[in-house]
Amino acid sequence: MKKICLVLFTIFISLNLIACGTKNNPKEPVSVSIASLKGPTSIGMIKLIDDDTSITSDNVSVSIEVIPSPDLLVPRLLNEELDIAAVPVNVASKVYNATKGKYEVAVINTLGVLYIVSNDESLDSIEDLKGQTIYCGTPGATPDFILQNLMNKNGLIPDENIIIDYSLKNSELAQAVISGDVQYAILPEPFATMVSLKNKNIKRSINIQDEWNKVEKSAEIIMGALVIKKEFREKNSEFINKFLDEYENSVSWVNDNPVDGGKLLEKHEILPNSKIAELSIPNCNVVYIDAQSKQDEIINFLKILYDFDKKSVGGNLPDEKFFMEK
Repeated sequence: MKKICLVLFTIFISLNLIACGTKNNPKEPVSVSIASLKGPTSIGMIKLIDDDTSITSDNVSVSIEVIPSPDLLVPRLLNEELDIAAVPVNVASKVYNATKGKYEVAVINTLGVLYIVSNDESLDSIEDLKGQTIYCGTPGATPDFILQNLMNKNGLIPDENIIIDYSLKNSELAQAVISGDVQYAILPEPFATMVSLKNKNIKRSINIQDEWNKVEKSAEIIMGALVIKKEFREKNSEFINKFLDEYENSVSWVNDNPVDGGKLLEKHEILPNSKIAELSIPNCNVVYIDAQSKQDEIINFLKILYDFDKKSVGGNLPDEKFFMEK
Protein backbone atom coordinates (compact mmCIF):
# COMPACT_ATOMS: atom_id res chain seq x y z
CA MET A 1 0.00 0.00 0.00
CA LYS A 2 2.84 2.38 0.88
CA LYS A 3 4.48 1.62 -2.47
CA ILE A 4 1.24 2.47 -4.33
CA CYS A 5 0.91 5.75 -2.46
CA LEU A 6 4.51 6.61 -3.23
CA VAL A 7 4.00 5.92 -6.95
CA LEU A 8 0.84 8.04 -7.04
CA PHE A 9 2.58 10.87 -5.18
CA THR A 10 5.50 10.77 -7.64
CA ILE A 11 3.11 10.92 -10.63
CA PHE A 12 1.25 13.85 -9.03
CA ILE A 13 4.47 15.81 -8.50
CA SER A 14 5.65 15.05 -12.05
CA LEU A 15 2.40 16.26 -13.60
CA ASN A 16 2.58 19.49 -11.60
CA LEU A 17 6.15 20.08 -12.69
CA ILE A 18 5.19 19.54 -16.32
CA ALA A 19 2.26 21.95 -15.95
CA CYS A 20 4.49 24.57 -14.35
CA GLY A 21 7.07 24.08 -17.07
CA THR A 22 4.42 24.65 -19.73
CA LYS A 23 3.27 27.86 -18.06
CA ASN A 24 6.80 29.16 -17.74
CA ASN A 25 7.79 28.23 -21.30
CA PRO A 26 5.34 29.79 -23.76
CA LYS A 27 5.38 29.01 -27.47
CA GLU A 28 8.49 30.02 -29.35
CA PRO A 29 8.10 33.45 -31.01
CA VAL A 30 7.50 33.38 -34.76
CA SER A 31 8.50 36.15 -37.16
CA VAL A 32 6.73 36.04 -40.52
CA SER A 33 8.04 37.87 -43.58
CA ILE A 34 5.45 38.48 -46.31
CA ALA A 35 5.90 40.35 -49.60
CA SER A 36 3.81 41.32 -52.57
CA LEU A 37 4.32 43.24 -55.79
CA LYS A 38 3.06 46.70 -56.61
CA GLY A 39 0.06 46.44 -58.93
CA PRO A 40 -2.81 43.94 -59.33
CA THR A 41 -0.89 41.15 -57.56
CA SER A 42 -1.25 43.02 -54.24
CA ILE A 43 -4.93 43.94 -54.52
CA GLY A 44 -6.23 40.82 -52.82
CA MET A 45 -3.93 41.33 -49.84
CA ILE A 46 -4.76 44.98 -49.26
CA LYS A 47 -6.82 44.46 -46.09
CA LEU A 48 -3.91 42.61 -44.47
CA ILE A 49 -1.39 45.14 -45.76
CA ASP A 50 -3.42 47.90 -44.11
CA ASP A 51 -4.07 46.03 -40.86
CA ASP A 52 -2.36 42.75 -40.02
CA THR A 53 -3.76 42.43 -36.49
CA SER A 54 -5.98 39.51 -37.55
CA ILE A 55 -2.88 37.37 -38.17
CA THR A 56 -0.64 38.58 -35.34
CA SER A 57 -0.64 37.34 -31.76
CA ASP A 58 1.49 37.37 -28.61
CA ASN A 59 4.02 35.03 -30.16
CA VAL A 60 3.59 35.92 -33.87
CA SER A 61 4.97 39.10 -35.43
CA VAL A 62 4.30 39.87 -39.09
CA SER A 63 6.10 42.07 -41.60
CA ILE A 64 4.33 42.79 -44.92
CA GLU A 65 6.19 44.63 -47.68
CA VAL A 66 5.02 45.91 -51.07
CA ILE A 67 7.95 45.63 -53.48
CA PRO A 68 8.08 47.65 -56.73
CA SER A 69 9.21 44.96 -59.19
CA PRO A 70 9.96 41.22 -59.57
CA ASP A 71 13.65 42.05 -60.04
CA LEU A 72 13.76 43.20 -56.41
CA LEU A 73 11.47 40.52 -54.99
CA VAL A 74 12.85 37.37 -56.65
CA PRO A 75 16.34 37.57 -55.05
CA ARG A 76 14.65 37.69 -51.65
CA LEU A 77 12.89 34.43 -52.45
CA LEU A 78 16.02 32.81 -53.84
CA ASN A 79 17.80 33.71 -50.61
CA GLU A 80 14.82 32.26 -48.66
CA GLU A 81 14.31 35.55 -46.83
CA LEU A 82 10.53 35.50 -47.37
CA ASP A 83 8.00 33.09 -45.91
CA ILE A 84 5.05 34.10 -48.08
CA ALA A 85 4.90 36.08 -51.32
CA ALA A 86 2.36 37.08 -53.98
CA VAL A 87 4.04 36.85 -57.39
CA PRO A 88 3.30 36.23 -61.10
CA VAL A 89 2.68 32.52 -61.61
CA ASN A 90 5.68 32.10 -63.92
CA VAL A 91 7.86 33.66 -61.20
CA ALA A 92 6.48 31.04 -58.79
CA SER A 93 7.67 28.37 -61.23
CA LYS A 94 11.10 30.01 -61.59
CA VAL A 95 11.55 30.15 -57.82
CA TYR A 96 10.38 26.55 -57.38
CA ASN A 97 12.96 25.37 -59.91
CA ALA A 98 15.77 27.57 -58.63
CA THR A 99 15.29 26.60 -54.98
CA LYS A 100 14.69 22.92 -55.72
CA GLY A 101 11.16 22.93 -54.41
CA LYS A 102 11.61 25.07 -51.30
CA TYR A 103 8.59 27.22 -52.21
CA GLU A 104 5.14 25.85 -53.07
CA VAL A 105 2.21 27.53 -54.76
CA ALA A 106 -0.80 27.66 -52.46
CA VAL A 107 -3.35 29.97 -54.07
CA ILE A 108 -4.18 31.50 -57.44
CA ASN A 109 -4.83 35.16 -56.68
CA THR A 110 -5.10 36.88 -60.07
CA LEU A 111 -6.58 35.77 -63.39
CA GLY A 112 -6.55 37.70 -66.68
CA VAL A 113 -5.83 41.44 -66.35
CA LEU A 114 -4.98 42.16 -69.99
CA TYR A 115 -6.99 44.15 -72.51
CA ILE A 116 -6.47 45.44 -76.03
CA VAL A 117 -7.42 49.10 -75.96
CA SER A 118 -8.18 51.22 -78.99
CA ASN A 119 -10.21 54.08 -80.41
CA ASP A 120 -11.23 51.81 -83.31
CA GLU A 121 -14.93 51.12 -82.73
CA SER A 122 -14.94 48.29 -85.27
CA LEU A 123 -12.34 46.25 -83.36
CA ASP A 124 -13.87 43.30 -81.51
CA SER A 125 -11.63 40.28 -82.17
CA ILE A 126 -7.97 39.36 -82.56
CA GLU A 127 -8.56 38.66 -86.24
CA ASP A 128 -9.52 42.30 -86.78
CA LEU A 129 -5.89 43.26 -86.06
CA LYS A 130 -4.69 41.76 -89.34
CA GLY A 131 -2.58 44.30 -91.21
CA GLN A 132 -2.21 46.54 -88.13
CA THR A 133 0.55 47.38 -85.66
CA ILE A 134 -0.12 46.61 -82.01
CA TYR A 135 2.08 47.90 -79.19
CA CYS A 136 3.17 45.67 -76.33
CA GLY A 137 5.09 46.90 -73.29
CA THR A 138 7.87 44.33 -72.89
CA PRO A 139 9.22 41.66 -75.26
CA GLY A 140 9.54 38.25 -73.66
CA ALA A 141 7.18 39.04 -70.78
CA THR A 142 3.97 37.12 -70.06
CA PRO A 143 1.65 39.58 -71.93
CA ASP A 144 3.85 39.19 -75.02
CA PHE A 145 3.64 35.38 -74.91
CA ILE A 146 -0.11 35.52 -74.35
CA LEU A 147 -0.60 37.92 -77.27
CA GLN A 148 1.55 35.85 -79.62
CA ASN A 149 -0.23 32.65 -78.60
CA LEU A 150 -3.61 34.20 -79.39
CA MET A 151 -2.31 35.46 -82.73
CA ASN A 152 -1.04 31.99 -83.65
CA LYS A 153 -4.36 30.41 -82.71
CA ASN A 154 -6.15 32.99 -84.89
CA GLY A 155 -3.90 32.52 -87.92
CA LEU A 156 -1.96 35.75 -87.50
CA ILE A 157 1.82 35.64 -87.98
CA PRO A 158 3.85 38.37 -86.25
CA ASP A 159 5.99 40.40 -88.68
CA GLU A 160 4.05 39.00 -91.65
CA ASN A 161 0.45 40.13 -91.37
CA ILE A 162 0.64 41.89 -88.03
CA ILE A 163 3.41 43.95 -86.40
CA ILE A 164 4.18 43.94 -82.67
CA ASP A 165 5.97 47.10 -81.58
CA TYR A 166 7.86 46.94 -78.26
CA SER A 167 9.29 50.47 -78.30
CA LEU A 168 7.23 51.81 -75.37
CA LYS A 169 6.98 50.58 -71.78
CA ASN A 170 3.48 50.34 -70.26
CA SER A 171 3.51 53.77 -68.61
CA GLU A 172 4.75 55.46 -71.81
CA LEU A 173 2.43 53.34 -73.92
CA ALA A 174 -0.60 54.37 -71.88
CA GLN A 175 0.23 58.05 -72.47
CA ALA A 176 0.69 57.43 -76.21
CA VAL A 177 -2.73 55.76 -76.37
CA ILE A 178 -4.33 58.66 -74.47
CA SER A 179 -2.77 61.23 -76.83
CA GLY A 180 -3.86 59.26 -79.91
CA ASP A 181 -0.32 58.50 -81.09
CA VAL A 182 -0.96 54.76 -80.71
CA GLN A 183 -4.17 53.18 -81.98
CA TYR A 184 -3.82 49.58 -80.77
CA ALA A 185 -2.14 48.44 -77.56
CA ILE A 186 -2.26 45.52 -75.15
CA LEU A 187 -2.26 46.86 -71.59
CA PRO A 188 -2.74 45.36 -68.14
CA GLU A 189 -4.85 46.89 -65.43
CA PRO A 190 -4.78 49.56 -64.08
CA PHE A 191 -3.42 51.09 -67.30
CA ALA A 192 -6.44 49.92 -69.30
CA THR A 193 -8.75 51.76 -66.90
CA MET A 194 -6.51 54.83 -66.84
CA VAL A 195 -6.52 55.32 -70.64
CA SER A 196 -10.29 54.94 -70.89
CA LEU A 197 -10.76 57.47 -68.09
CA LYS A 198 -8.47 60.06 -69.64
CA ASN A 199 -9.66 59.67 -73.22
CA LYS A 200 -13.35 58.87 -73.64
CA ASN A 201 -12.74 57.62 -77.19
CA ILE A 202 -10.55 54.77 -75.91
CA LYS A 203 -12.31 51.50 -75.16
CA ARG A 204 -11.34 48.11 -73.83
CA SER A 205 -12.00 46.65 -77.26
CA ILE A 206 -10.87 43.11 -76.50
CA ASN A 207 -10.79 41.28 -73.19
CA ILE A 208 -7.82 38.94 -73.56
CA GLN A 209 -9.40 36.48 -71.10
CA ASP A 210 -12.45 36.15 -73.37
CA GLU A 211 -10.25 35.50 -76.41
CA TRP A 212 -8.26 32.94 -74.42
CA ASN A 213 -11.42 31.05 -73.51
CA LYS A 214 -12.17 30.57 -77.21
CA VAL A 215 -8.92 28.83 -78.10
CA GLU A 216 -7.40 27.24 -74.98
CA LYS A 217 -8.54 24.23 -72.94
CA SER A 218 -7.21 25.99 -69.85
CA ALA A 219 -10.23 28.04 -68.80
CA GLU A 220 -8.29 30.93 -67.30
CA ILE A 221 -5.23 33.02 -67.86
CA ILE A 222 -3.47 32.53 -64.54
CA MET A 223 -1.44 35.64 -63.83
CA GLY A 224 -0.74 35.68 -60.09
CA ALA A 225 -0.15 33.21 -57.28
CA LEU A 226 0.70 33.03 -53.60
CA VAL A 227 3.81 31.03 -52.72
CA ILE A 228 4.76 29.75 -49.27
CA LYS A 229 8.08 28.42 -48.05
CA LYS A 230 7.62 24.70 -47.47
CA GLU A 231 9.78 24.55 -44.33
CA PHE A 232 7.90 27.46 -42.77
CA ARG A 233 4.52 25.86 -43.53
CA GLU A 234 5.56 22.55 -41.99
CA LYS A 235 6.66 24.27 -38.77
CA ASN A 236 3.78 26.77 -38.58
CA SER A 237 0.72 25.07 -39.99
CA GLU A 238 -1.64 26.79 -37.53
CA PHE A 239 -0.47 30.23 -38.63
CA ILE A 240 -0.63 29.30 -42.33
CA ASN A 241 -4.24 28.13 -41.97
CA LYS A 242 -5.17 31.35 -40.19
CA PHE A 243 -3.31 33.50 -42.73
CA LEU A 244 -5.02 31.79 -45.70
CA ASP A 245 -8.44 32.29 -44.09
CA GLU A 246 -7.76 35.99 -43.56
CA TYR A 247 -6.27 36.35 -47.03
CA GLU A 248 -9.43 34.87 -48.54
CA ASN A 249 -11.48 37.33 -46.45
CA SER A 250 -9.33 40.19 -47.76
CA VAL A 251 -9.94 39.12 -51.37
CA SER A 252 -13.70 39.03 -50.78
CA TRP A 253 -13.63 42.39 -49.02
CA VAL A 254 -11.79 44.27 -51.76
CA ASN A 255 -14.04 42.84 -54.49
CA ASP A 256 -17.14 43.82 -52.50
CA ASN A 257 -15.81 47.24 -51.48
CA PRO A 258 -13.98 48.79 -54.47
CA VAL A 259 -14.40 52.37 -53.20
CA ASP A 260 -12.77 51.70 -49.81
CA GLY A 261 -10.38 49.25 -51.41
CA GLY A 262 -9.31 51.91 -53.90
CA LYS A 263 -8.52 54.31 -51.06
CA LEU A 264 -6.31 51.72 -49.35
CA LEU A 265 -4.55 50.90 -52.63
CA GLU A 266 -3.69 54.58 -53.08
CA LYS A 267 -2.72 54.94 -49.41
CA HIS A 268 -0.17 52.13 -49.73
CA GLU A 269 0.97 53.27 -53.21
CA ILE A 270 -0.04 50.01 -54.85
CA LEU A 271 -2.12 51.72 -57.55
CA PRO A 272 -1.69 55.36 -58.63
CA ASN A 273 -4.87 56.92 -57.28
CA SER A 274 -8.05 55.85 -55.56
CA LYS A 275 -10.43 56.54 -58.46
CA ILE A 276 -8.39 54.56 -60.97
CA ALA A 277 -7.99 51.81 -58.37
CA GLU A 278 -11.73 51.75 -57.62
CA LEU A 279 -12.68 51.45 -61.29
CA SER A 280 -9.96 48.93 -62.14
CA ILE A 281 -10.69 46.49 -59.28
CA PRO A 282 -13.67 44.83 -61.08
CA ASN A 283 -11.45 44.28 -64.14
CA CYS A 284 -8.46 42.90 -62.24
CA ASN A 285 -9.86 39.39 -61.74
CA VAL A 286 -8.73 39.22 -58.11
CA VAL A 287 -9.58 35.73 -56.84
CA TYR A 288 -8.81 33.20 -54.14
CA ILE A 289 -8.58 29.71 -55.68
CA ASP A 290 -6.87 26.72 -54.10
CA ALA A 291 -3.96 25.95 -56.43
CA GLN A 292 -4.32 22.19 -55.96
CA SER A 293 -7.78 22.36 -57.50
CA LYS A 294 -6.34 23.94 -60.67
CA GLN A 295 -3.17 21.91 -61.17
CA ASP A 296 -3.89 21.04 -64.79
CA GLU A 297 -4.83 24.62 -65.71
CA ILE A 298 -1.69 26.03 -64.08
CA ILE A 299 0.61 23.52 -65.79
CA ASN A 300 -1.14 24.04 -69.15
CA PHE A 301 -0.65 27.79 -68.86
CA LEU A 302 3.00 27.43 -67.85
CA LYS A 303 3.56 25.05 -70.77
CA ILE A 304 2.44 27.73 -73.21
CA LEU A 305 5.05 30.08 -71.72
CA TYR A 306 7.62 27.26 -71.70
CA ASP A 307 7.05 26.56 -75.40
CA PHE A 308 7.81 30.19 -76.21
CA ASP A 309 10.80 30.47 -73.87
CA LYS A 310 11.93 27.85 -71.33
CA LYS A 311 13.56 30.55 -69.22
CA SER A 312 10.16 32.16 -68.61
CA VAL A 313 9.27 29.34 -66.20
CA GLY A 314 12.75 28.57 -64.89
CA GLY A 315 13.91 26.04 -67.49
CA ASN A 316 11.52 23.21 -66.59
CA LEU A 317 7.84 22.74 -65.96
CA PRO A 318 7.23 22.14 -62.24
CA ASP A 319 6.13 18.71 -61.00
CA GLU A 320 3.24 17.84 -58.68
CA LYS A 321 5.23 18.89 -55.59
CA PHE A 322 4.86 22.46 -56.84
CA PHE A 323 1.39 22.50 -55.28
CA MET A 324 1.05 22.96 -51.54
CA GLU A 325 -0.36 20.00 -49.66
CA LYS A 326 -3.45 20.53 -47.53
